[in-house]
Amino acid sequence: PDVIDGKTFTTTVVDLNPWVEYEFRVVASNKIGGGEPSLPSEKVRTEEAVPETPPSEVSGGGGSRSELVITWDPIPEELQNGEGFGYVVAFRPFGTTTWIQTVVTSPDTPRYVFRNESILPFSPYEVKVGVYNNKGEGPFSSVTTVFSAEEEPSIAPSGVSATSLSSSVIEVSWAAIPWKMSSGRLLGYEV
Repeated sequence: PDVIDGKTFTTTVVDLNPWVEYEFRVVASNKIGGGEPSLPSEKVRTEEAVPETPPSEVSGGGGSRSELVITWDPIPEELQNGEGFGYVVAFRPFGTTTWIQTVVTSPDTPRYVFRNESILPFSPYEVKVGVYNNKGEGPFSSVTTVFSAEEEPSIAPSGVSATSLSSSVIEVSWAAIPWKMSSGRLLGYEV
């Protein structure tokens, strides 16, 4: 608060975060300057409120076959605004209208993995993550696109041949495997 006149012995402190412990000190001052601060008050916790901050950095991808991995940056305790804090993870296959929702009850959890044999490899999903606590549900993050896990190559390269070029060099060649973009991104080959 602003400086309080010398005849006032109380003030209201505003714009504090909900469900955070605060302690206060008071300093007397005059024209010469400020004195020593008082001992701190007892810790006082503000009341709970519905969370206001959704998770940031919502993304995902990777994982194993038939998995949709969703990740986010956890909300720090000072922004959880109350007890019973957790996340509401919502996702849907790209182009559909119905959201699938699940609840993650641990405030420190940075990810959720949805496993289902019906998930096609490398399929786009719309994803958003919201927050809640005992006071109610807060906002969701903006919607982002996350791809389900890719499918591993199911066939080996064919036509492998090797030719000696010198006493320390051999050239290895092979025919490319047939690959569909719907299965994922072919990153390369290991020799």
